[in-house]
This record gives sequence, structure tokens and C-alpha cells, in this order.
Amino acid sequence: MDIKVIYEMNPPKVLYNNFFDHDTINKNIELFMSRAKKVSEYVDGIHLTDNVLGVPRISSLMLVSMLKKIGISKPISCTCRLYDKNLISILQFVSEAILCGVYSILILRGDEPIIGNKIFDIPPTKAIKILSSHHFSNHIRLDLSFPSRIDDTVRIKNKLEARPRAFVTQSISSIHNLKEIVKISSPYKIDVIPCIMCPSKRNEISAQKIGLDWKSYKDQPENFVREAGGLTKKVLLCSPNSFEDGLDLVKKLKRN
Repeated sequence: MDIKVIYEMNPPKVLYNNFFDHDTINKNIELFMSRAKKVSEYVDGIHLTDNVLGVPRISSLMLVSMLKKIGISKPISCTCRLYDKNLISILQFVSEAILCGVYSILILRGDEPIIGNKIFDIPPTKAIKILSSHHFSNHIRLDLSFPSRIDDTVRIKNKLEARPRAFVTQSISSIHNLKEIVKISSPYKIDVIPCIMCPSKRNEISAQKIGLDWKSYKDQPENFVREAGGLTKKVLLCSPNSFEDGLDLVKKLKRN
């Protein structure tokens, strides 16, 4: 079965103990680059997040350029988090992503920023429509975040009408729910990319924060990934608190 596996990575933080530390940032960028190089050998693409949890982080677009310079040729996608962006900064981000050679952009609201003013002018569905109206969609794939299950028909209707290239789900734990998402998306010719969190001790805190119950796939995550991929042909794997656990999982998928 030909399943494309994308691996999600968080860029290094900007502040450490609430201060900018040049040496620490350089050290963590080197570590990030080393990990990206390592995981790129086993996956079909890398996805970079954007200030995840509202924590200021190094620009994903700068990292894309750096990753390409060290020879990573796999497709690299990025998140564009709208919570602290206005329309000008959204257009700027997407323009730079195109010029950097980013494969696709995931548009999502994101969490409230932990520092500075809270800005949220444009919802993701409207952002997709605006970008498409200005022909950005002719030059880069625009994806939209999607819940892990369908429970709000009005919100889902708005997402379908935005006509993104793909829906990238929140972390899923149910094949049944994934089938329902695929079923509702197929008539609109919108691809579905399920996000699956690596079940490990070090990721338990992250799973609890988002209410993810992974008992349905904890013992055999490789089989769950393959079953999900059999429905969608592409999956996004995340392991927010342990690169090593995530790397072990993609290695198992590669071997089998």
C-alpha cells in the first residue's frame, strides 16, 4: 500500500526563560536541522508549525530555506496561524512561502498568543477565499484545518464552501470518524490528511491537553496509520514531546 507519510516538526522557540539567547537559539536550530535531515530519510514530506500554542518561534519560512540549502528535497509544508496576523501579514506570509518553494500551506486559527496583543481579524475559511480570489491558489496548495470528527454542520459547511486543496484533521483516534470526514469531503474533491499523534509516554501530556484518547491504536500504531492511510493515501504524524519516539514510528512504517 502506497501511503505518503508527512512528519510534523515545531521550530525552535524564540525566548528562553523569557529572554532572547542567541547561543541557545543557534544551538536549537542546529538540533532542529539535524533532526529534520534524519527524519527526511524515512518520510515523504515535512510539515513545519507556526508559533504552536501561541508560543513565539523561529520563522518556519526561514527554516524552509535553510533545510533546502542542506539538501532536503522532500516537499516541505507550513502552517499559517491566523490568530496574530492581519490580512497584510497573511498575504506576505503566503507570498514568501511561494518564493521559498513551500509545497503547501495549512491555514488555521491557532491558539491565543501567550505574549502581546490578541489579533484575530480573519477566520481560516475567509482567508482561503481571499487568497484564492487573488490567485495565490494557482501557485501554492492551500489546506484548511478540520476537526477530528463532524459535530458542527454549519462550520463544516463553511469549510466545504471554502474549497481548499485538502482538509488536515486535528489528531484522530477513530477510523469511523475519519471515514465520515472522507465521505463528506469526497463530493467536493477535497483531499483529507489525517493527523495522528505518536502514542508514547512522553506525548501523554499533549494528548491529555487536547482530549485525545489513543487507546484504540496505542498498542499497534503502525497498523492504525496504515488503515488511515488506506482511506486517504496521506497521513501527518506528530510527536510533540519526543522526536525519538516519532522517528521510531516512521522507521517501523518504512520497514514494513
